[in-house]
Amino acid sequence: MRDQERAPRKYELMTILHPDVAEESLPGELERISGFITAAGGELFETLQDSPWGRRRLAYPIRSGSRDVRDGYYTVWRFTLGPTRVNDLERELKLNTQLIRYIVLSWEPTPIDPKAVEAAEIAAEDAAAAAYVAAQNAAAAAEEDAAEAYAASQVAAVSPETEADDETSAIEPVAAEEARADVLEAAEAAVETSMRLAAEEVRTDALTAEAEALEATGAELAIEPVEAIEEREELESDAAAALEKAEAEASATPTAASAPDTTDEIPVGAVRGDGTGECPEDYPVKGNATSKLYHSPGSPSYKRTVPEYCFASTEAAEAAGFNPTKYEAAHEEGE
Repeated sequence: MRDQERAPRKYELMTILHPDVAEESLPGELERISGFITAAGGELFETLQDSPWGRRRLAYPIRSGSRDVRDGYYTVWRFTLGPTRVNDLERELKLNTQLIRYIVLSWEPTPIDPKAVEAAEIAAEDAAAAAYVAAQNAAAAAEEDAAEAYAASQVAAVSPETEADDETSAIEPVAAEEARADVLEAAEAAVETSMRLAAEEVRTDALTAEAEALEATGAELAIEPVEAIEEREELESDAAAALEKAEAEASATPTAASAPDTTDEIPVGAVRGDGTGECPEDYPVKGNATSKLYHSPGSPSYKRTVPEYCFASTEAAEAAGFNPTKYEAAHEEGE
């Protein structure tokens, strides 16, 4: 019975090729590894070598030959293979001198955890809301400084000392330019802080789980979990959008040479949020202009959202170009 062939199982193999492998030789080396799998009787059904895989920085140096290396070519292989043939595959991998690390694990597709998705979404919303509030406060302060500087310049323009020089009255005060620079600096700092705190909280949990899983297998592979990468990229994208909006609002701050223009087009069926996080009873749906998402009463992130707009209904929000959160979309499909 021990020698009897057992039913194939799904496996995942991760390989790290030596960074000295020439780029033109890389396809040949990958073909060689896939040959090891098929020669052992395996059937390859998925190969991952594009971002976030490919050439990457290792978390710590790995000794290879006579020196430490800090980079490597990551590739993930997914295949079916009889359990009794795994040793044959590993024997070939050990003899490959171009491989600095490899690991073979049983593999099954992992379903997406709705709670993890919701937590990442809430963190992104919080970062965007904090950036928006910081930008609004900075813009208001800069507007006051610009108005004061303009008033001071008007007084100086009609004084006896400057009466002979008419050209100075058309020059923008230095204080207004400095105020606009302060708006951008404050917005960037707010976005960076919010993004870092949210990303570190998500990434810490993911890295801890990954480290415990690797420790249980005895592996020494230095990789960053795919989930942490995806969450970080999503947070960075939301934060970049918030920064872009803050810069756009800062660039629209009135200067001393022009009258303030604070008129913004409000979507149909909506009112502007007052910055307190509350909406009128007739306009209960919250809209976040940075992420273009809306939240209806009862959703997990509703109370934590500081809206730019309050809509009378979800239909009005969607007509204005706002989209439901993943929770909202799932709830609507369930109904």
